[in-house]
Amino acid sequence: MDCSKILLKHYNGLAWICGEIYESLKWNDTTTPKPTPEHIESLWNELLKGEVREERNKLLNESDFRVLPDHFNTNKEAWMSYRQQLRDFPAVWTEGTPFPTPPE
Repeated sequence: MDCSKILLKHYNGLAWICGEIYESLKWNDTTTPKPTPEHIESLWNELLKGEVREERNKLLNESDFRVLPDHFNTNKEAWMSYRQQLRDFPAVWTEGTPFPTPPE
């Protein structure tokens, strides 16, 4: 987990110094309490899920033409199934889970 990436996104403008891990966090801000390791981990998981959704959306956009009514495709059902797997992917995703494989 890149702690500084989370802090830059959610605590930008506050007084802190951090490397990549929570243990390196020096909280110098007096207006906001130091976030807990659990909160940072929760924010990290949200960030990863957002990145997964972005990649999923890109893959859906790249495969849009495969299921259009005016596109000749002998494997349209397989593409429709793949696209449904992509739409469902964020709900079943855990870190390290690969994206569905597109049909040939």
